[in-house]
Order: sequence, then structure tokens, then C-alpha cells
Amino acid sequence: MTAAGRTLVIGANGQVGSSLLSQLGSSGVGISRNDADFSNQVDLVRAFDAAGPVQAVINAAAYNNVDRAESEREEAFRINAELPGWIAEWAAARAVPFVHYSTEYVFPDGNGVTWRESDNPAPVNTYGESKLAGERAVQRVDGNSVVIRTSWVYRAGKSNFVQRVLELAALGNPLTMVSDQVGSPTDAADLARATLALLQSTSRGEAMNNQILHLAGSGSVNRAEFSRAIIEAGVHAGVIRSAVPVIETSTSAQTAAARRPTNCVLDCSKARVLGIELTPWQEALTRAVQEMRV
Repeated sequence: MTAAGRTLVIGANGQVGSSLLSQLGSSGVGISRNDADFSNQVDLVRAFDAAGPVQAVINAAAYNNVDRAESEREEAFRINAELPGWIAEWAAARAVPFVHYSTEYVFPDGNGVTWRESDNPAPVNTYGESKLAGERAVQRVDGNSVVIRTSWVYRAGKSNFVQRVLELAALGNPLTMVSDQVGSPTDAADLARATLALLQSTSRGEAMNNQILHLAGSGSVNRAEFSRAIIEAGVHAGVIRSAVPVIETSTSAQTAAARRPTNCVLDCSKARVLGIELTPWQEALTRAVQEMRV
């Protein structure tokens, strides 16, 4: 990165965006939907240019309502596919590195598979399709970029799966969760730290240059067991009074507008070779729950 300028974060109010800005402090500048129309390229460029000298750009903005995307396909593609391409063009024109976040939902079902960067994507829903289109839009631009695929992101103080489980458990009723969806829970603060470390690393050049990199919490767990771990951490931290049972069900038994892939585990060995690795998901969860209040 250049010596002058700040890091521009798009999606400033989201889980990852707010985590990035918290860690960047005065060296970061955020752009949210309050600052610019994310569906208008001209308005975006105006907001970006007004930010002043920039040394790096990170796109943490996303349309991530998986079920609603089935009926709002155009909006999902506008934010998840067109927006990343616009940002990539802006960053490339100014010769600054660009980081874009994608998702494990670009992959299909694959029992026992740990998805590598080189595996062929085949999304099973509109959200995954739009995110894959965003990856390709970024890679079509001749710039210094990296697409980071991640999994099951949450953050203390934000609306997410961890927060919802704690809120439901606080009511004292049993929870029903699927046991055949497996992933790697990722603390947004942990992901932000790793992203900034990558931008500052001497190995950055190996990861950038239109590359794809998998980066998620270390280890994997299914939704039901993850819910039990959340509840246990909540009781231990004093966030909820007592544990409640978690009843296991299957994805096929659930009614949802969008199909979910059952295997969301990413192989992050490429990132480890670069010296970038996230905290084991159990440790990150314990830390995050201690910061939460229902």
C-alpha cells in the first residue's frame, strides 16, 4: 500500500464493515447506504472521490437475505454482482489494492468435501448465483484484487445467527435446528483482523493479483451443535440464565424460499501458507458472546 491515504470500506454499517472500521480507526473511512446509492455507479464514484487519498479499498457490502433474494433477484444481482465490478474498476484506475468478500454459498452440496479455491462453483440459490457473478465481475477487471470467500459470519452487537439463538434461548423454549448443514463459523472481528493483516503482509502479492482466497473460522460444526455451543457460551458468560434443549431436524424438513447447501466448509490451507489463519471457531465464539447482551 502507498504511504499516504486511508482504507476505504464500503458497507460501513455491516458486520464486517463495522469491524474493519473499528480496527482501522482514523486510517479508515466508511461508505454506507446513507452516503451513496449502491445501485448508482455515478453516485458511488462521487462518494469514493470525496473520501480523499485512498491506499486500499475493501468491499463489505452485500445483499445477504438469502430467502428474499429469490423474489428480489434484480436487487441481489445489483448489489452482489454489479457493485463489486464498479468498485474494482474504480480501484484499478487508481492502482490501489481491492478486497472483495464472497461466500461459501457459491458451492453446491458436497458431502464430506472441504471446498478449495480451485473447485468449480455451482450455486443452488439466487444469493449464491449473485455472489458468484460478483466474483467474476471483480476478476474481469485488470487490477490488484483478491476475492475472500468466507462462511457463517457473525459479530457481537449485530443481528445474526448467534444473536438470534441467544435471544430465542432467553425465552426458555427448546430450539429446533438442522443438523445436516455444516460450516465454519467466522467472527467478523477475526475476519477483519486477518484482512488487514493480509493487506499489510509481505506475502500480499501472492494473494492479490486477481486471486481467490478462502478465509473462515478454524474447524467446522453443524447448525444444531453450533447452537448448543452458543447457548453454553451464553450461560457461561451470564448473557442468558440457563440452557435450553436443541432439537435436531434436517434441511429437507424445513420450509424456506431458498435452497441451502448442506456443506459449507472451506479449505483455508492457501491462506495458512501465507501466514493468515483465523481463530478456532469455539474460541472466537466464546470471546464474541462475552461481548453480547440480549
